[in-house]
Amino acid sequence: MIIGMGVPIASTAPAPGGERLAMVDIPAETARVLQPMPTPEELLLRSLQSLRAGNTDLALTHVDRLIDQKPTFRLAHLVRGDILASVSGRMPSIIEADKKYRPDIDNMIAEARQRIIGTSFKPTDTVPAALLQLADHHRHVVFIDTDLSRLYLFANQDGIPELVADYYISVGKNGSRKRRKGDKKTPLGVYFVTERLRGEDLPDRYGPVAFPVNYPNEWDSRHRRTGSGIWLHGVASKSYSRPPQDSDGCVALINEEIMKVSPLIEPGRTPVLIGSGEDWIDYSELQQRRDEMRAAVEQWRMDWQSGDVDRYLSHYAEDFQGRGMDIDAWRAYKRRIAKHKKDVSVELSHVSIYGYPDERDMIVVTFRQHYESNNFNGNARKRQYWRKSVDGNWRIVTETTATIG
Repeated sequence: MIIGMGVPIASTAPAPGGERLAMVDIPAETARVLQPMPTPEELLLRSLQSLRAGNTDLALTHVDRLIDQKPTFRLAHLVRGDILASVSGRMPSIIEADKKYRPDIDNMIAEARQRIIGTSFKPTDTVPAALLQLADHHRHVVFIDTDLSRLYLFANQDGIPELVADYYISVGKNGSRKRRKGDKKTPLGVYFVTERLRGEDLPDRYGPVAFPVNYPNEWDSRHRRTGSGIWLHGVASKSYSRPPQDSDGCVALINEEIMKVSPLIEPGRTPVLIGSGEDWIDYSELQQRRDEMRAAVEQWRMDWQSGDVDRYLSHYAEDFQGRGMDIDAWRAYKRRIAKHKKDVSVELSHVSIYGYPDERDMIVVTFRQHYESNNFNGNARKRQYWRKSVDGNWRIVTETTATIG
């Protein structure tokens, strides 16, 4: 019964009960990045690092400090029990009541494991491959990796994402890849925050603030995914944290951490990308991918503006669906209205480009469009889902008017 995937902290066998935590593997890199004024999570990791090194006195000092700060942090109490078991050689009472408390213990072990994994991954000079281009009004982007039980907050630096902070999170009881209502899974995709819900207007279990996202989005609806009420929220006031898989599909943060994120989230604008085991790439590769996608969108714009309807329609996939039309209806519609258009001008602004988590070679582009012609002028916010075809060209598979983003 152990946390982590490491090796014993000493050549001798650990004491009964203490073996659960003595096998913890805290990478040296994780220990180096801990700051002089540690967060609760850092104190937890310092305690486990000290236990692994065989320094039970220091491990106990760190965990006692943690419990003083966060008395409702149940995992910290479990760690303290294991440390005392290592010192005394006795089986702690929590282990003696193993059968009764087995689910709770397993949940706490899972939380410790995910915190270790999440904090061991400290990206330097890399960013999620999905964050290709941030629109100028996307001042921050939330990126969630359900495999790591981690939320990453990025700031927009002239269209380039810059990591600001990362936090442990809890997701759906049955993991990710939501498909239907009630499956207790967290969806994967590109979403946007729709509103801010104040804690005083919510049941206590949602914490001090909650941010619903627009699940199901256009891609979910196309695939007939059902359900609703996917939120980014806190935890009950009597709890410090929740196990890695513990919600009905929402993403839950520790209350003090969601309050740090809260001022930076803008309903109607802030993107929330939820993935599972997503790739991180360096900035040069990000630039190459961004340029490729920008070129595809620009060619679409130019071909539409040119008045050559066949060139324009060549950017749409054979399985295209949009505005209630399939590709045949779309072609007929566009050819019909093109006969009456002259002097077409199309300009795009506020362009965002995000890779779609869990979809191979899928990109989501959102922009504001200003259109002028001889018989119509208009502004609209649009969202397009582009997919790379077998011939290597990017084509639009879904296009819709966007109300947020």
